[in-house]
Amino acid sequence: MPGAPATAAVTAVAKVNFQPAGSAVPAGYVADTGAAFDAGRGYGWVRRGTGEALDLTRNTRDRGRAGIDARLNTIVHMQYGDVGGTNGVLTEGAWEYAVPNGTYQVTVSVGDQPAYDSRHTVRAEGVPAVDGFVSTAAAEFRQGTATVAVTDGRLTIDAVGGTNTKLNYVEITTAFALKVDFSDAATAPAAGYARDSGGAFTAARGYGWVDIGTRAPVDLTGNGRNRNPAAGQADPRLATFMHAQLPGKTGMWEAAVPAGLYTVTVAVGDAGTAVDSTHWVSVEDQNAIAAFVPTSATKFATATRTVRVTDGALTISPAGGVNTKFAYADIAAVPGAATIPAVRASTPANGATNVPVTASVVEDLVLPNGGVRAASLTASTVTLTRLSDGAAVPATTITSGGGDVINLSPTAPLAPLTAYRFSVTSGVTDVTGKPFAPYSIVFTTGSGGTTGPVAFDKTVGVATGAPFTTVVKGPDGRLYAGTLDGRIFRFPINAGGTLGTPTIINSVRDNAGTTRTVIGMAFDPASTAAAPILWVTDNYEYVGPLNVPDWSGRIGRLSGADLNTYTPMVVNLPRSVKDHETNSLAFGPDGALYVSQGANNAMGAVDSTWGNRPERLLSAAVLRLDPAKLTGTLNVKTEEGGTYDPYAANAPLTIHATGVRNAYDLVWHRNGHLYAPTNGSAAGGNTPATPATLPASCARRGYTGPAVPALSNVPTAETDYVFDVLPGRYYGHPNPVRCEWVLAGGNPTSGTDPFQVGAYPVGTQPDPDLHLAGIVDAGLHASANGAIEYRGGALDGKLLVVRYSSGQDIETFDVSPTGALSNRTTGITGFTGFSQPLDITQDQTTGFLYVTELGASRITLLKPGP
Repeated sequence: MPGAPATAAVTAVAKVNFQPAGSAVPAGYVADTGAAFDAGRGYGWVRRGTGEALDLTRNTRDRGRAGIDARLNTIVHMQYGDVGGTNGVLTEGAWEYAVPNGTYQVTVSVGDQPAYDSRHTVRAEGVPAVDGFVSTAAAEFRQGTATVAVTDGRLTIDAVGGTNTKLNYVEITTAFALKVDFSDAATAPAAGYARDSGGAFTAARGYGWVDIGTRAPVDLTGNGRNRNPAAGQADPRLATFMHAQLPGKTGMWEAAVPAGLYTVTVAVGDAGTAVDSTHWVSVEDQNAIAAFVPTSATKFATATRTVRVTDGALTISPAGGVNTKFAYADIAAVPGAATIPAVRASTPANGATNVPVTASVVEDLVLPNGGVRAASLTASTVTLTRLSDGAAVPATTITSGGGDVINLSPTAPLAPLTAYRFSVTSGVTDVTGKPFAPYSIVFTTGSGGTTGPVAFDKTVGVATGAPFTTVVKGPDGRLYAGTLDGRIFRFPINAGGTLGTPTIINSVRDNAGTTRTVIGMAFDPASTAAAPILWVTDNYEYVGPLNVPDWSGRIGRLSGADLNTYTPMVVNLPRSVKDHETNSLAFGPDGALYVSQGANNAMGAVDSTWGNRPERLLSAAVLRLDPAKLTGTLNVKTEEGGTYDPYAANAPLTIHATGVRNAYDLVWHRNGHLYAPTNGSAAGGNTPATPATLPASCARRGYTGPAVPALSNVPTAETDYVFDVLPGRYYGHPNPVRCEWVLAGGNPTSGTDPFQVGAYPVGTQPDPDLHLAGIVDAGLHASANGAIEYRGGALDGKLLVVRYSSGQDIETFDVSPTGALSNRTTGITGFTGFSQPLDITQDQTTGFLYVTELGASRITLLKPGP
């Protein structure tokens, strides 16, 4: 129920409109005409970075357009020098307003009429309020709010990071702070508190009670109580309370607040003799108090949470409790919220029930400064505890290669029908060292169920001590395993499936003169036991910093009795700044080599988490290499000085299918279909906009639409996928170089559409080449990676997919002769409890499986049970 901020919570400081001196001043505002800062007036312009007074009166404009809000018709150029004009001051300015030191809420508006030649960025005290907004005909203006701390007596607004930023107006208030004492109507509130005696939410007051299901205003007047003087409670805040769950009069409490971060302290309990409550309190998407049952000795519980509000309403809910009684709540805005990393969304969500006992807990993140620092994810900074007694659950905690999620996976199945608390502390930091806002949820597991007749016996660690990435059985009957640092281990397979002492093959490293990451390995169909030929993909090793060079992927051919000869076959493949690279490869039934090439960013447009690297012509695709057409080392650099054309006649390397974001593995099934487990993006990525004039690449594919807007900081994550890859089809990851603009399934209808992106306007159609029938859900945050078609036994013909992240397990799919996948199954005995499993292969003579576990630097053996 968003509205104006609660009236008791903010105090107006200033409302300033930027305009020429001769323009009418909008009602309720004062005019700033670009004059230099003057201490007597208390506000004005300074040279950005120095504080020297600066006159920008020549930079004000009044567009005088009919039908436009008067505040938006006027602007001041903050960065007139960016346009190189002659009718203004070229020096970049900043605006300052004298205020007492403290915390303030600053709302700004930016934008202008055509030409839309600006990238508007506004910071208040260094905190972004608007970041990189580009006007369009459909959206010429944008407003943004930041909560900031002032320590030098001047609130400063600048445009650092923008281009030709144009400021319309600014509104300054004290930062949101509200303290509410819940009580009966007759009792005065505690000092410094506003009273809430059960009134329904009203926009005029800015807070009150709403229905838990519909959020419609609901009146709980009469539910308030005061236990004094009989209780003798010295703290007046605890002497009173509000019944949130009386029969027929139940509700949750909301306050209208600006979007941002807030600390919320809430207390529950009853100073009287009643102990018949099970108190439960959630604040926004977090749990504060879970299943607190008072006693005569412990009557109250208090908790503080830092919560993120995005919809203009801060909600405190008793859902899950029995006769919960709210005593008081303290709410305060957190300064600098736009720079603080935080949890965006959790899987499972707070309050979730029937959660699988083998589930992982995965958090989508808000990352204003870059990814999460992996080393900060420890057993003390990310925790899972049993709610009943606080017992810690042993688990591994990781992030993705992009550093854009937190994933906690228990090392053993959770207990069925049991409540657990998951927490992220401020000990977790991003790569700049900025602490995360704390976060906490509670969820309850399901019954656990049964795993069916199929079971595998697990032998952990038949090989250890190396960062194994990929694994395949060779024509010589031995097991080959690649590593993150470019070594290839060749193991003899002992009777019973264990592995003997390996031979280490360093051909890739020797050729490169440094470490390389080996992801793909496939033996040439012409290989024999005596003369093996191994094709590999090898990449610049990513060890943390965003400094991996582009165009650093290769495909190589290893030959010789000990595979000691490395021949580079394809060089200068594109590469992201992180771990999206040239991934696996597989020989098809046509004798060609199919290669998975990862995307360079999150959702098709550049973003800071992925180093602002754009997509390339060959990225985010399944490529097809015809070895028969190779006449030597093939340079496939397509941009930045490269001229390779995959569409040219007789090109050895061509594009088989597109929009495949980051497929780790490729599997040719006996039904003739190619399957690609693929990682979808975490939330927070950006998508490209279709330009008004389509590029030439669109003519090649006959593209005429749809036209889609750009999306920034997309609030929802993609799921992970398994694709049934057909030639010429698109699988949802945009690439402007190839005239591909629409993320996933677009948003075609007002209902729930397959793989929709809710941030798109309703009516946004998917790309016409999207192969929707060939897109299957592999699980949110699964990080679907290695895959095989199982041969023989009860799993014959099924597709097995390793999930590196959520679950850290192996899931199976039924596969039809026509290619359709169905019946995704998890929880098979022996297929759970891995440590970041990455790849899988089968010894088809025995049915044994080998799984690489990157998190434990080992290979684990799975043997089908009797």
